[in-house]
Amino acid sequence: MAPQYILTIDVGTSSAKTSLWAEAGRMVANAATNYDLQRAKPLWAEIDGDTWWLAVCKTIRTVLTTGGVDPASIMGIGVDGVGWTLIPVDHAGNPLYPAMIWLDRRAEQETAWLKSLPEANSLVDLNANPLDAAYITPKLIWLKKNHPHIFNSAYKFLEATGFIVSRFTGQFVCDYTQAYGYHFFDIRNEKWDQHAAQVIGVPLEKMPKLVASAEVVGTVTEKAAQQTGLKPGIPVIAGCLDAIAGALGSGVIKPGQTNEQGGQAGGVGISLDHVLVEPRLIFSHHLIPGQYLLQAGTVGGGSLGWFRDQFWRPGESAGDLIGNNPFMVFSQQANESKPGANGLIFLPYMAGERTPIWSSIARGVFFGLSYSTTRADILRAIMEGCAFAVYDNLQIAEEHGVMVEEFLGSGGATQSAVWCQIKADIYGKPFIVAKRADGGEGGHGLGLFALTAHGVGLCKDIGACVSDLLPTRQVFEPSMKNHALYQELFSVYRSVSRKLMDDFVRLDSITRSHF
Repeated sequence: MAPQYILTIDVGTSSAKTSLWAEAGRMVANAATNYDLQRAKPLWAEIDGDTWWLAVCKTIRTVLTTGGVDPASIMGIGVDGVGWTLIPVDHAGNPLYPAMIWLDRRAEQETAWLKSLPEANSLVDLNANPLDAAYITPKLIWLKKNHPHIFNSAYKFLEATGFIVSRFTGQFVCDYTQAYGYHFFDIRNEKWDQHAAQVIGVPLEKMPKLVASAEVVGTVTEKAAQQTGLKPGIPVIAGCLDAIAGALGSGVIKPGQTNEQGGQAGGVGISLDHVLVEPRLIFSHHLIPGQYLLQAGTVGGGSLGWFRDQFWRPGESAGDLIGNNPFMVFSQQANESKPGANGLIFLPYMAGERTPIWSSIARGVFFGLSYSTTRADILRAIMEGCAFAVYDNLQIAEEHGVMVEEFLGSGGATQSAVWCQIKADIYGKPFIVAKRADGGEGGHGLGLFALTAHGVGLCKDIGACVSDLLPTRQVFEPSMKNHALYQELFSVYRSVSRKLMDDFVRLDSITRSHF
């Protein structure tokens, strides 16, 4: 039998990654292309949809070449993309306005209007998500108010995954994991709600068809084949939100299991078997039928990158670090400090914060600096602060009786054993990194492979497929002595965080006036 392959495409915040997988789940080739966001104004974060598509086409051609694979042997294509993204398109699927992604918070006034509505609470309950400027709903209202001609002429309003799927197939769809960005999505009944859409002011005829993530929604068109080097007729599934693919790929396949994502946009995803409404957190469908993910989103993962850019020692910048990852050097240095970083606490609000404080104006803080504070203390405090930010959300989940049975880590932070141990100690539970047979971690690509393979009929059970592809586990057991210390420090972290909220507002006002 001729070999069969799956193609997966991850459209992220700063890059597009394409991977080619053999039928058994072995990665054959992968490629990535970076792109820049456009930030015309302080709260804006947008990108031309065509930039995404060009990056996708480029990486597909690269993996076909490096993998030496006949495009005719590709059995299916799966796409995941960033969340809370609005991109209006015409009948041909051409972008009418740049895609406003999850980092874009221009619609603060529109969010305030939504919150003032008599129906505000019912919108939150319908969608199981808070009213916040990062979501798609306020961006739709902003577009309608500021560019009514674009709003009115748009044929469909798409999100990131749906846009790329439309480029492959010519079909306009939105999968359930991305639909939570709209507050007229009835998350329990998986449909657009007519009344909620009328309240918000969005004509439902402009919305794409809602579908399950694993559903085959079309095939590669002649035009897409010419642009990508693929063959026409390859099945394409609806795809999903990138964070959900990451949760599945980390090994989250049953209720209670939790994915902790360590990256620029970090957080957690706790699998549940029922809908839970908690406006301080995020809620969406999971890729396993009958399951959902209670999520938390943090943005402090880039703090070590900031430290590298601002405080990298000249002697560490060239030959003496050839072959070394600077973040691994930071990890080694952080390990020289004691648990608790000698009393230094870091609030990782370097770009504001998502859950649970939902603030665009919160800022990073080092609390407890002294003349005895060392470089190692600062690095460890950054790592601990990012973990405290996640723990802050976990405490809220526990208020609803949600119990985490297992922490499964993913993302670049899992490469640091020191950081993994810090997380185990702060969370007070084993921190596990599930790995492929070749030693690599799971993550977005593996989760998307399993989803796509299921969608095109190459595997019957998504969960079993993931389990088979992650045969080994690296376990970091918590030190309960350290956990007790971290409990005390976390109470200070949380207190400082909340007490500074009014001062963040004052500082933002001063900054806007003078800088």
